[in-house]
Amino acid sequence: MQHIRKFSKTTLALGAALYLFSCREMQPESPVESAQKPPIDQIAPELAYPGEKGKIKKGVLRGTEITYAEIDGKAVFEGDIILSPEQLEHTGNARTDALTKLTSLWSNNTIPYTIDASVKDKQVILAAMAEIESKTQLRFRDKNNRSNPFPISPLIRVNYVTFQVGRGYASSVGPVGGQQFVTLPPWGTKGGVLHELAHTIGMYHEHTRPDRNSYVKINANNMDPADMQNVGKFSDNTHDPLPYRKFDFTSIMMLDSWAYSNNGQPVMTTMDNKTFTVQRDHLSPTDVDAIIAMYSNVLIGKEDNIYLGDSTTGRTVENAGYLPGYKKMFATSEYLYVADKSYLFEMNKKSGTGGYPIWVIPQGTSAIKAFTYANKNLYALQNGYLLRFAFPWGGGNPEKLGGQLWQGASAITYASGNLFIISGDVLYRVSLTGTSSSPIGYGYQGTTELVTLKDKVYALRPSGKLYRIDLVSGTPVLHTNTSYATNAQLASNGKNLLITSGNSLLNVSESGVVKVLSDGWAGATDLAVVNPDVK
Repeated sequence: MQHIRKFSKTTLALGAALYLFSCREMQPESPVESAQKPPIDQIAPELAYPGEKGKIKKGVLRGTEITYAEIDGKAVFEGDIILSPEQLEHTGNARTDALTKLTSLWSNNTIPYTIDASVKDKQVILAAMAEIESKTQLRFRDKNNRSNPFPISPLIRVNYVTFQVGRGYASSVGPVGGQQFVTLPPWGTKGGVLHELAHTIGMYHEHTRPDRNSYVKINANNMDPADMQNVGKFSDNTHDPLPYRKFDFTSIMMLDSWAYSNNGQPVMTTMDNKTFTVQRDHLSPTDVDAIIAMYSNVLIGKEDNIYLGDSTTGRTVENAGYLPGYKKMFATSEYLYVADKSYLFEMNKKSGTGGYPIWVIPQGTSAIKAFTYANKNLYALQNGYLLRFAFPWGGGNPEKLGGQLWQGASAITYASGNLFIISGDVLYRVSLTGTSSSPIGYGYQGTTELVTLKDKVYALRPSGKLYRIDLVSGTPVLHTNTSYATNAQLASNGKNLLITSGNSLLNVSESGVVKVLSDGWAGATDLAVVNPDVK
């Protein structure tokens, strides 16, 4: 059975469920033969409180037992990650409970920040931010810039980062609510700040990814037992995000062989007992791709796979998995639904979980032609039937709404309390129960692109023209004078229409203004856009 791999990088979650591990997974291994001494240019691991072990505590995070160090009243995880009170809510006993929401993404791909007066050399911070901006879609915005003030409402808690000088390097993972801190030592470097900002974005350490044991050996005899919690690995299960691509020794999030060594001998080696060094100069290519995937807002189906992209910058990366051939996709604010000729997959867009079939398409029947979503129900056109998947999905088969009435159907959308289906040359208004339908317009033969924007329905015809449809009379009204490619794809992000046409991704406003957002979109056979209004 072919599965879609989850969109996540080593230590990141796509929208961000926290990776968890149990210290029970860590077992001492045999010492390395012919151990090498640390190199002169060894890079020490980033630590919030260098030289302090703190009080080792156990906690429960989303039902999984973890170990962390309590130092200066803070929960320090993996050496430099500060868990917030919301992530670890103490219950007054030896165990801790966690809130369901652990980590999220920064809104609008923007990270507001301030720099505390304790920071004397701002250049290392600015250089680290500049590298992230130059290679990804993320942007940093000075919260106190009076020429470009950050909108503040007394009813909304603004998430932002404050850079400050402390004893060592520290940060939280993703936005944790309100003000949070990135701490650097007085001698902080661009590389150290870049590592901490990667945490802030939502990334974890490379050496703790679930498949770590296939690439790295842990030599527990060469480290203090109190440091064991810093080299655990995340649970390898279907509930946590899977790694993004292959293990990356060049990642800005990787630690070297001698991290946490208490005797000068290596703690981590390759599988053939060789030591390795790491870099703190730049984001690796895989780091960059992971961030782009993590903050993507457009999903593109192509003949060879699914690609994740950013609509504004045009940066795209290939899904870490593999799903070639025919596919249809639909995205809500939380879920991505993908159908090939054999399966319907559901994937949680925020947590990265899922990616496994929720329905097996019966053999001998046709593939799903189109999707739409309404009132927590996914509607699909398949083999002439209108299907309804009610969520939360409990398995089994979807409900067939009516008979096999839609053999010629090619497109579906939801607006104003009804479904609208194009079948053959006719546009139908259909009730959500499928019990009633009526033709409201003609001339739609061959139309496969039908979407809703602010309760208005738009159709992209094979002629390459975009129309807004009068839902009372069914009359199409030309929306723009632009002619689009014959294989153009249409979607809505809740604010505007997005169209892939040739090599370009176009933004089309409600008033009909067309703007080229970016290039590099050639070969798209399907388009799904994250729409926060579709829940």
